[in-house]
Amino acid sequence: MTSLEASLAIDFQKKLREDIRIVLVNPLFPGNVGGAARAMKNMGLRRLVLVDPPAFDMERARWMAAGGKDVLETAEIVSSVEEAVADCALAVGCTARSRRWNWPVIEPAALAEKTLEIDGPTAILFGREDSGLGNDALAHCQMLLRIPTDGDPSLNLSQAVLLLSWAIFDTALKKGWTPEEESRQGKRSGGPSRGPKKTALTATEPASLSLQHQVVEEAIQILETTPYMAARGREQVEVQLGILLQRLAPSQVETDILRGMIRKTQWALNNPDKNG
Repeated sequence: MTSLEASLAIDFQKKLREDIRIVLVNPLFPGNVGGAARAMKNMGLRRLVLVDPPAFDMERARWMAAGGKDVLETAEIVSSVEEAVADCALAVGCTARSRRWNWPVIEPAALAEKTLEIDGPTAILFGREDSGLGNDALAHCQMLLRIPTDGDPSLNLSQAVLLLSWAIFDTALKKGWTPEEESRQGKRSGGPSRGPKKTALTATEPASLSLQHQVVEEAIQILETTPYMAARGREQVEVQLGILLQRLAPSQVETDILRGMIRKTQWALNNPDKNG
């Protein structure tokens, strides 16, 4: 398939409106949330997820949302990063700090290409304004996003969302997408809904991050009974196994096989007298 044929095969409307989600983890300032919603609307994105925002004030967020109020008011509020990325094929964490673990690092233009071509939803995570993304959130990511700057690498939250959203928008335009003008008088939901939309998986589809994370968790439970974990932190092993699974891109069936192998191994360890 040529690059032109590949571009024509992309359902840009579905990708931008549904599959690419911006995830704000513990955002402190409602104005930044509103600004992020406005940036997303300007650049064609619609799926906004807020992870446990402290004392979220919808009215203050609306002041900064302007034409993006519909994105803000249909945002999803979830309690954890795991819940926000559960049905995704890829999760990427935006960070200005260097990390000691070996995450692959990607820049906006390359990530834009990847989000439009990957088979399944993509979650792009932005951390709280004062501290960014913690390792507990990054443990659910397969790569890091870096936005190049001249000097201070720290960006305002809504500005970072705008730059990344523009990169995706610009890439879609170059691949042949023609935006449709939408009315601003769309139906309002009255506020964020709780819980991500469920996506049914078939045996031939790639395993979701939720299923991959279950494999990692069950594998670590066995490793914790062995000397392997004595010199390694749980988060480090969790990240490394998560990256490995993402690179292998297992199907749902393959993930089920792995989980079956792990569970049988756990049973054998717990029942040595019955192994015969």
